Amino acid sequence: MKIVHDIQTLPYFSSRLTDRYLGNMRMGIFDIETLGLNPASCPVVLAGLAVPEPDGTYHVYQYFAEDPCEESYVLECIRNDFSRLDFVLTYNGRHFDLPFIQKRSSILGVRCPECNLYNLDLYLVLNGYSQIKYMLRNLKQKTVEEYMGLSDSRDDMISGADSVKMYKDFLRCSDPLLKSSLEEKILLHNHDDLVQLYRLMPVLKQVDIHRAFSGLGFPVSAISGWPSLTVSAVKVSPQGITVSGFYPGDTFSYISYGLPADSFFCEFSEDGRFVFKLHTDRHKGNIFVNLQSYFDSWDEFKVYPNYINGFLLVSDGRSVNNLELNMFTKCFLQKFMEDALCPLAVL
Repeated sequence: MKIVHDIQTLPYFSSRLTDRYLGNMRMGIFDIETLGLNPASCPVVLAGLAVPEPDGTYHVYQYFAEDPCEESYVLECIRNDFSRLDFVLTYNGRHFDLPFIQKRSSILGVRCPECNLYNLDLYLVLNGYSQIKYMLRNLKQKTVEEYMGLSDSRDDMISGADSVKMYKDFLRCSDPLLKSSLEEKILLHNHDDLVQLYRLMPVLKQVDIHRAFSGLGFPVSAISGWPSLTVSAVKVSPQGITVSGFYPGDTFSYISYGLPADSFFCEFSEDGRFVFKLHTDRHKGNIFVNLQSYFDSWDEFKVYPNYINGFLLVSDGRSVNNLELNMFTKCFLQKFMEDALCPLAVL
């Protein structure tokens, strides 16, 4: 297996909107190349992970299987990298890249990379929470790059299908110069996908970001011995707020029946899932959170449009105030982790 590490400089992406959810978290941009679309029979032959730094340094790591039998080493490198991240950015990674490496790990009998890590799938964000899809002929990554004026930033000129063909040619090739050229083109395709995907992050300013994070979830940083949490969905109903998600790392079973009494119920399962059910108040069809039931101080909530005298209006019964709902959820989970001893800490 060959490991390639490239360092370049890219403007660091930051915005007030996304920093509410992702600020001060370590992100990795992730993409794989395979020999087909069926994980039951097609190996992962290349994995790329890019890590941007606040100073503008952009590290690109690529793990290239010079023979398909080296796939297990590629998966091991992914696992090691994922353990140092808070979340990953992908393009259709929830439906392809991460399920693919899970299946391949199972088939090969190797320890799977941590796929409960939060995955900000830019394709799903654009497809479900923006008007951009109605303006473009399709939502392929290169099409969105054209829309964002980034086409000239890409040196790679091949498609994913071309990459598969080139890898098969690479395996058969006996000419060292031609073999090196094929490898270079395959690596460049993966490399540019990683770089361009990061350059696409400003498109998040054009989506309904708060509704997207309610529907697709968001990460919550590890605190007080707890593992980081991946919120997968936040839903509000007349019965209360339901927060569901996953936690990475070692699994455990944990149930809490109210801290403080009657304000919430939670359960952590041995399959890596968690669910919280939180109490709300209702008045004339409106659904409120009584902040005093959950926090000693709630000054930070006073800046939100739907804060009212110690209460947070999360729904008027017809629509959801996603900003308030998400920020309450994030603050609640952080407070929970600070107050409740992690079961893993006493094992």
